[in-house]
Amino acid sequence: MMSGKTTLLHVSDVHFGAQDDHAVETVREAAEDMKADALVISGDLTQRGAHSEFDEAARWLDRFSMPVIVVPGNHDTPLLNMTARLTSPFRRFRSYTNDYPNAQQVGDAYLRGINTARGWQARRNWAEGVVDLEDLEKACQDSRAADGPVRILVCHHPLRPPETAPISVSTIRGSRALRRLAESAFDLLLCGHVHVPFSSVYEEEGKRLVLVGAGTLSSRLRDHPPSFNRIDITPENVTVERHDILANGTVNEPLATWKLAPSTA
Repeated sequence: MMSGKTTLLHVSDVHFGAQDDHAVETVREAAEDMKADALVISGDLTQRGAHSEFDEAARWLDRFSMPVIVVPGNHDTPLLNMTARLTSPFRRFRSYTNDYPNAQQVGDAYLRGINTARGWQARRNWAEGVVDLEDLEKACQDSRAADGPVRILVCHHPLRPPETAPISVSTIRGSRALRRLAESAFDLLLCGHVHVPFSSVYEEEGKRLVLVGAGTLSSRLRDHPPSFNRIDITPENVTVERHDILANGTVNEPLATWKLAPSTA
């Protein structure tokens, strides 16, 4: 049985070290004003993975009074320390985010994170994503035992290129991951990386997965202002609303709405 309404704030690519101070403060205020039940961050909390950037990010996160789930992005590895990037690329990230569980039940939503970032890869653009299919399968199995009607997977990289993406996207094993997710209990995939918000639907043999990307809260803009997503879950449907952050306030636009249906997984 659903508990009523669950509200999530979805942000990505905060890039502390290159953050937009007005944008990050706007999100903190919005979380309180909207009485959000959780803050979801889909990677790139920092710009260069530096301790000073993680310190600033930690102070920001401490100001939120709701649960937080955060997954790493490619920028959360130590950019200037090649040894650390090769041997322990996410040690700093884990040390600063250890208080935020990788899986959480928040109201009527089950949230589960996986890591699609790598410290280094043997391809030209090491910042691209990679899906570990064993990690994905564990997440799918965990989701089947979760409570609540809406199950949400969180990662940094889009698993297929968004039509509106201003940069190229090539996530290794992304297509296989999408097929597996479509047949799983997951309803929604949240990601970021491209710095523009987007929404699309992936369908496989009558099963559906809604794909949603958040923009950025940094100064590293790509033809779109800083923004965040609001996700409202009610007994009838799930609604995703994009909030563009402007100098004199925010502008809201719907991204996606769909009716809830019993999972067949």
